[in-house]
Amino acid sequence: QMTRLAIVGFGGYGWNLIQAINQVQDEVGCRLVAAADARLAALPEKAQELAAAGVELFSDPLAMFDALRGKCNAVYIATGIPTHAPLAIAAARAGYHVHLEKPPAGTVQEVDAMLAALDAAGRFCLVGFQALHGDDIRFIKERVVSGRLGRVKTLACRAGWPRDRAYYTRNEWAGRLRVGDTWVLDGPATNALAHQITNSLFLASPEPNRLATPVSVRAELYAAGPVESHDTAAIEIHTAEGPVAWFLASHCSEANFGPIIEIEAERGRVVWSMRDGAQVRYADGAEESCPADNGAPKMVANFVGAVRANDRSLLRCDLVEARNFVLALDGAHESSGRIHRIGAEHSRVVGEGAESRTVVPGLDELLVRAAQQRCLFSDLADTPPWAVTTEPFALRDYRSFPQSFR
Repeated sequence: QMTRLAIVGFGGYGWNLIQAINQVQDEVGCRLVAAADARLAALPEKAQELAAAGVELFSDPLAMFDALRGKCNAVYIATGIPTHAPLAIAAARAGYHVHLEKPPAGTVQEVDAMLAALDAAGRFCLVGFQALHGDDIRFIKERVVSGRLGRVKTLACRAGWPRDRAYYTRNEWAGRLRVGDTWVLDGPATNALAHQITNSLFLASPEPNRLATPVSVRAELYAAGPVESHDTAAIEIHTAEGPVAWFLASHCSEANFGPIIEIEAERGRVVWSMRDGAQVRYADGAEESCPADNGAPKMVANFVGAVRANDRSLLRCDLVEARNFVLALDGAHESSGRIHRIGAEHSRVVGEGAESRTVVPGLDELLVRAAQQRCLFSDLADTPPWAVTTEPFALRDYRSFPQSFR
């Protein structure tokens, strides 16, 4: 039977999700029947295109949830971070399975509230980490799960993703720690490069479709630009499964590079990059590779398949697993204690107007070196003058953010 889908939020990233749904709808037997956006009046061209395709339009998502009861199987939520939890909870209570855009939320308590509502309604939720569905990441995961690579020991991700003022002024929550009473914690670790922390946790677990569980995090979160939250992150995650993951990323790099994840395992090394996919070199001399793959169409197929079978075990990124990503993120903020400013004397502004951006000279090399040495900025032999030493934060039985972050 046809699986009927609805979406909340199509002005931004949601539009990409609609393209992915359209791309596979005939193949997997689904179609988009409704779309809601609070800014409906400001999106005339997209609204017209959707209406022409027979999609029913709403300006109020809750009204859409009500109107579609019994006529729709699942809802995509592609709105801003602060609205994720309330909308996912409302969708579950109205009887829908949910696809929730990443990051699922800023705090573990919001994730737990969503899980409770989903469980009570007998519904499930896939989190939109599309990279986990790509052939290249799944190729590495298969070699971890099968034991071909042996035990994973360490993983290190590095990325320089410059972002300009326009990026931070695109909505009311970009670069913010909180909006009203809701923690957003927006920044490269939370949002633009969140996929890479999730990929690292996914590849650190030897179990299919599971993410490794963070047990302690040591992190240094910095801001060089005119933002409230971090724009530069150095994070070390210790997992219950054993592997340790490092994440070194910034929106204030001079060059655009990565993300690149390097994995050290008992029986080989893996280098993954978003551009080139996966390269594996085994200790016995054998080599394998898999080209880069955007997993978005496969993510739609995975979600629709699970909805049709009403079987959450089919989900490749269940909200239960994605909680481990949020746990690592909350732990990083707790360990950092606050967002540490990189003073103006250590940065400069390039470009003008909406295209102006903050750059920290020398940061590109620091990101690469810390990733190679598996350490944070403050651990480097020639520590940058702005680096701050922090303590590990234990996450066993962690239930609520914040505790030591201010």
